[in-house]
Amino acid sequence: MFFGSRLKYDLLGEPLMFCDAAVIGACIRHPRFYIGAIPPAARVVVLAALGLVGLSIMGLFALDVQSIRAGTGLKIRLAGFIIVVSSWAGLEGLRAIGQARRLLPQADLNDGLLRCGLLATIALGWMRWKEDRVCSLSSWPTLPEQPDGKGPIIVIVQCESFADPQDLGLPDDVSCVLENLARNRGAGAVGTLEVSGFGAYTMRTEYGVLFGHEESTLGFRRFDPYLTARGQVQEALPARLAQICQNRIFVHPHDLKFYGRDDLMPAAGFNQMIGQEAFTETVTSGAHVEDRAVGDYLLELIEGATIAPAGTLLFTVTIENHGPWAGGLPEYLRHLKEGDVLLGRLEQALEKSRREALLVFYGDHRPSLPGLVGPEGAKHTPVVMRGFGNLQDAPCLDGQVLTPAALHHIITDVLQK
Repeated sequence: MFFGSRLKYDLLGEPLMFCDAAVIGACIRHPRFYIGAIPPAARVVVLAALGLVGLSIMGLFALDVQSIRAGTGLKIRLAGFIIVVSSWAGLEGLRAIGQARRLLPQADLNDGLLRCGLLATIALGWMRWKEDRVCSLSSWPTLPEQPDGKGPIIVIVQCESFADPQDLGLPDDVSCVLENLARNRGAGAVGTLEVSGFGAYTMRTEYGVLFGHEESTLGFRRFDPYLTARGQVQEALPARLAQICQNRIFVHPHDLKFYGRDDLMPAAGFNQMIGQEAFTETVTSGAHVEDRAVGDYLLELIEGATIAPAGTLLFTVTIENHGPWAGGLPEYLRHLKEGDVLLGRLEQALEKSRREALLVFYGDHRPSLPGLVGPEGAKHTPVVMRGFGNLQDAPCLDGQVLTPAALHHIITDVLQK
């Protein structure tokens, strides 16, 4: 566990935490996402450790069978049951008297690690999360229906690992220009999105944009806000826009079970879910559906939205530039340019639609490229916001620094004017 925590810290800048147990199922279904991101030498150690754990479980099972045959199995089970119950009761008792809050007052696991150690921080974090998950959050109003009854086309794209190469501190001999991002920056349409995660934690950025709650108000829920987001679905962007966008579509060309999106997103107000099954015959880039195929699909949806009188919300999470990158930095930059191409294609489609439209395009987090891009530096990503038609006078971000939650409210403010 300690080795794994250190490995995670080196890659992502955070230690193991209580909510990491929620991704065990995803690790089993998609091991490449996790094992492939680990350096080869460490990968051998991790696989050996997992093998040792498996052998240990088999050995304990064999001892258990022997104890049953010897007639002592009931005593061992009773003793184990007493230990589990007493440990659980002890933890609940500490939480009830406020000891967990005193020992870990802030949602800062790195501070807890220094003060209390890894195992204690995991246990205390879990107890603090149980307290915070029942705390109420602010509520946001539903946007009223537009007088003319003709809603806008709203396209929001969360582009995987999308970052400005100039912000990554790459070697001087590395050249990568994102033409569409640069053009929008020159036009004042690009801001700075202060995401909290590095190399992972897509759901934190996604939650902020969709639900509008600042991480500072979430307490220990901030580490994986989707675990408790079911209680805030009425504040989600698609639910708030239900009166002006009859069609509210969530697009993610991957397993929608990740972070429980298959259940959460319909509850949050999306009335159409598009997952990996819609891209089974498209070209993939490595193991993932390429951004070009996602763009083709989105352009078809935009074309349909253009001729429909009702408003449309398209929220898309891309996957092409998800690590690990076997080819290292050149492979990452190649995929990065494809994300920039997607940005340009969407701009052209919305300009051509001649409809009232809003485009928001941002990166969920920076890439983890050991030795080149690490978690010790800045974490921000670019965000592009452009209005079309009657929304063409949408406020210019022009370098504005904002959180994902603040972006949620900027979007709704623009649509209310």
